[in-house]
Amino acid sequence: MNTEEMDFIPVSLSKHDLTHGGWYSLSYAYAEVIKKVDADLIHFTDARESYSYKGNIPAIGTLHDDYFARHKWNPFYYKDDYVDWMKRWLYYSFVTLTERKALRNLNGLTANSNATAETVSKAYDIPSEKIKTIYLGLDLDCIPIDDQLENERLHKPTLLLVGGNVQRKGLPVILKTMPELLKEIPGLMLQVIGKNKNIDRMKKLAGKLGVMDCVEFVGWIPPEKIKTYYRKASVFVMPSLMEGFGLVFLEAMAQGLPVIGGNVGGTLELIKDEENGYLVNPGDVSTLGEKIRELLINLELRRRIIENGYSTVRKYPAQKMVDNTIDLYGNFSHKRG
Repeated sequence: MNTEEMDFIPVSLSKHDLTHGGWYSLSYAYAEVIKKVDADLIHFTDARESYSYKGNIPAIGTLHDDYFARHKWNPFYYKDDYVDWMKRWLYYSFVTLTERKALRNLNGLTANSNATAETVSKAYDIPSEKIKTIYLGLDLDCIPIDDQLENERLHKPTLLLVGGNVQRKGLPVILKTMPELLKEIPGLMLQVIGKNKNIDRMKKLAGKLGVMDCVEFVGWIPPEKIKTYYRKASVFVMPSLMEGFGLVFLEAMAQGLPVIGGNVGGTLELIKDEENGYLVNPGDVSTLGEKIRELLINLELRRRIIENGYSTVRKYPAQKMVDNTIDLYGNFSHKRG
């Protein structure tokens, strides 16, 4: 990357900031820095971080999710799916109110999927024409799977989940499929990559189900090392309760890994059921188990889905995302007199 014409201005978030990514304190830090900047356009790469900005320079922000726009004001709504349901409700309530204010003050927004754009537009009463969908893009090498690797994958079948918020990503329902699957597929393993404060609760659930010996909680690992796990796994499974887009599906597809996602949000724009993966309704243990079994046993279907996955990855190059973003800049930026 050519950085000769770039200026980097460091900012710090507060050590007392409990918001994810420290976006709340960053919003104040950014607002102070922007006062000293002469620019034609400001792009907040997380739209929430515009919360404290009150300047006159046109500003846009990027929406990476719609979790808070989907917030329910009844706290018991979260009780069945989240062990930290009360803390989650309190935090979601705070973010929903602050996020709404921040997004409505921006000149424009980009969303990572049509689903995200529609949800945010409706929840926060933002005109739909103010939000443009720009799909995220990655330059991923699609590496073919040879017969030896496929044989290894099927000889030692492994399910893989990659994600931080494992409850929202569907880990409980995956765990609940394991007892029945193990009766037909002895030796089946589940690997979970990601750091989450509720992992101990998930371990207790695995123990209660009698499958703890078949689950490996890997924890956080550097992104560059995750490719090895994708490569060796047999099926990527992430039946999310809600999902903005799901870049991990593209990462898995690029490594020749068949995928199963939740029939929700932006995942519907990425995965076409029975074409380049499977879609299941959140919480549907029976159907999820059937789809996992199908991808481990039906080799012809598995091969077709892997090939279609490669084709899907090629539709989302990074340059396309960059070009669409630059085009959007032209609609908002202008020299101030």
